[in-house]
Amino acid sequence: MEYRKEIDGLRAVAVLPVILFHAGFSWFSGGYIGVDVFFVISGYLITSILIKDLDKGRFSIAQFYERRARRILPALFFVMLCCLPFAYAWMIPQQFKDFSQAFVAVSFFSSNILFWAKEDYFAPAAELNPLLHTWSLAVEEQFYIFFPLLLLGLWRFGKRPIFYIVLGLSCVSLLLSEWGWRNSPSANFYLLPTRAWELGVGAMCAFYTCNRPIKSNKTLSSLGLTLILYSIFLFDDEVPFPSIYTLVPVLGTALIILFCSTGTLAYKLLSLKLVVGIGLISYSAYLWHQPLMAFARIKIYPYPQWSTMLVLCFASLALAYFSWRYIERPFRTKDGSWINSRTKVFSTAFVASLAIFSFGLYGHLTKGMPDRIRLSADQSAYLATATSSPMRNKCHASAENPIQAESACRYNNESATVAVFGDSHVVELAYALGEQVKGTDIGVAHFSFSGCAASYGNTDSSACSEWANNTVQYLIDSDEFTHVIVSYRMAAQIWGTPLGAYPNLPTIRSEDKANPVIESLRNTLEDITASGKQVIYVDQSPELPRSIQELVYADRLTNGNIQGLSRGWWDAFNTFFENKHIVPEFIKRINVAKIMCDDEICYAGQDGVSYYFDDDHLSVEGAKRVADLILTETDILVGR
Repeated sequence: MEYRKEIDGLRAVAVLPVILFHAGFSWFSGGYIGVDVFFVISGYLITSILIKDLDKGRFSIAQFYERRARRILPALFFVMLCCLPFAYAWMIPQQFKDFSQAFVAVSFFSSNILFWAKEDYFAPAAELNPLLHTWSLAVEEQFYIFFPLLLLGLWRFGKRPIFYIVLGLSCVSLLLSEWGWRNSPSANFYLLPTRAWELGVGAMCAFYTCNRPIKSNKTLSSLGLTLILYSIFLFDDEVPFPSIYTLVPVLGTALIILFCSTGTLAYKLLSLKLVVGIGLISYSAYLWHQPLMAFARIKIYPYPQWSTMLVLCFASLALAYFSWRYIERPFRTKDGSWINSRTKVFSTAFVASLAIFSFGLYGHLTKGMPDRIRLSADQSAYLATATSSPMRNKCHASAENPIQAESACRYNNESATVAVFGDSHVVELAYALGEQVKGTDIGVAHFSFSGCAASYGNTDSSACSEWANNTVQYLIDSDEFTHVIVSYRMAAQIWGTPLGAYPNLPTIRSEDKANPVIESLRNTLEDITASGKQVIYVDQSPELPRSIQELVYADRLTNGNIQGLSRGWWDAFNTFFENKHIVPEFIKRINVAKIMCDDEICYAGQDGVSYYFDDDHLSVEGAKRVADLILTETDILVGR
């Protein structure tokens, strides 16, 4: 296969936005699409090699996996090894346990499956995971387990039929992603079935170009580069991915592969020496950037400044050059390292993977090696109360487990008179309220859906909207409830993920994104009230700049209390919410800050009791205090 330096330049266009996106630079709000560009490039290059080998009758599965091992594993294992001392020294036990689990998953190239089960890629907590980015490597390697075998099995039918089979499978994968982002967004993002079409597009480019020269087309190659740049600067975390929107950067990449050649503007830009140089080290740069930024965020309180993150971007490139020069390049050929035979490649990979697996398993089984850190009695007391509801897994709905309203959990009394409705932030409140009304005949019904903004009245087909519409209608129609308690994490809808700005104030999201959620919440409150029930709206609890566990392990205790954030910041943060008059005046409103803040500080915990179990969800003990406030300020207990 003839070397195309513009493809290396395209790798630079892929990796730089990913790095800048993960650094938190808002201009690169769609920088994550660089991974999609990588998928297409990978599909094109690997399939081109496979076609060449199959054409010449020299294809070997063993040789193919030897090349993959030489290409992927040395730099990956080196970066993971470098992560170990920093993880051991700086991570709290839960973080170290998660890190260890990632070690296990990487050893099987299954980290995408792990993160599907555990992480939201766009959530703030994900930024603290040094190995989060390995999900994309797992997707690629899983694809290359099956794809070479598919080509080998179909080769006798000829290239044209294979092209159309790949096209058909890619269309199925794309359609699955359209279903997936609506019904199972995390699985859709991380798993191979909804990502395979992107690699398939690259593979189809390889089939198209295998027996013909690149057709130079100035317009189409420039359009391709424009589509990629459009995605980088105008997409954000609200765009469902992967989905039909992903066609924008994917087709842009395909147009460059198919039509970028000498004489085009795209070729001139992508062939610049600096751009090609960054492309050559792009794999190592991708490996280095996430650990650097994750450890900076773990170590620097409350958050690293933009200047620090910019330095880390350059550090990623510097370390990338080092590992490319002394790790990647020497190991790629048999003559470049002491691993000069296939047997040595596979045996070394096995031993290294076994070591990684063993370490990760030990870290997992010991729950993050907590003995690394000595805690005071006060710290231990706070950790002991930083607990979530024991009913969270059973009673909290999600896209994967859309609990119907008729099957909702009920606490204290099956004949519930009080309903608690909202997102994940009402899970502990519903449970705690059930605990606090024990000894009465009051029953509490629990209605919550994970990550679901106020969506009542929405007409889209997402699991969230369907659940919200059905559940609100159930509450309206039901005669058993006298009181309905509603609460949402509205800050996430108005500011996105705001706490990365602390102690500065975040930028308010565009109103076209916030207003539909605000309107839906208002309609929810008004329509349930119109059905004759008393509606109580519970304000969101203050969000912490770090999780309660991080604050405890960092020993941020003052006079036995844990400071969360300043009261002035939280009040200023809520100004937009107040000015919008989101909650109608006739709705009873509970101000949680009354019990969690004084005039200067909003606390993460007081007197040995944690108010949270992470950075924004109340613990059971914190929720009990809110439940007591609700019972004090409303007539729920009257006559009971």
